Amino acid sequence: MQISLQSGGDKVSLPSNLYVVIHNVYSITKLYEAARISYGMGVKTFIISKAVGSAAQEGVPDVQKLALKLNRNMLYLADLNDVIDVLKPDYVYVFVRKDRADQQFNPDEIAGYLIDGKKVVLVFGGAEPGLTRKEIEKGIPIYIDGADDVGSLGQISISLYEISKALKQKTSDN
Repeated sequence: MQISLQSGGDKVSLPSNLYVVIHNVYSITKLYEAARISYGMGVKTFIISKAVGSAAQEGVPDVQKLALKLNRNMLYLADLNDVIDVLKPDYVYVFVRKDRADQQFNPDEIAGYLIDGKKVVLVFGGAEPGLTRKEIEKGIPIYIDGADDVGSLGQISISLYEISKALKQKTSDN
């Protein structure tokens, strides 16, 4: 597992055992921006699950091109079952609205799992109103306190930033 401080300690490069999944996405722009945010925050592998319509036809190739330019990884899988089957993660966190989850997002907990070498998958819904009950049951449903209506791009940004901060704190404590 690789957790490194870059550019004078300002940025934590997220470890390769953290995966971001956007599931059930229709919009080319949302798909591309989700990948751009993820890669920009240091994610090594971005996963597209169940892209539909123009997102599948045009968005997936655009994200693949971005991944190649940035020397990052991109996986395109049919659904969340495939993501879980291929990666065999230790933890799957599904980001939802507060009224659909009992557990609050805890970046310190996730950072601890990453430092311990556990595979962690973060799943974000690509379309409104979000994920179905069956899809939510594939992992641990969590919400970001105070950020209920920010959409998936906001959730991705906030969660990756907070995980980066927690990793930086935990690695500087050691």
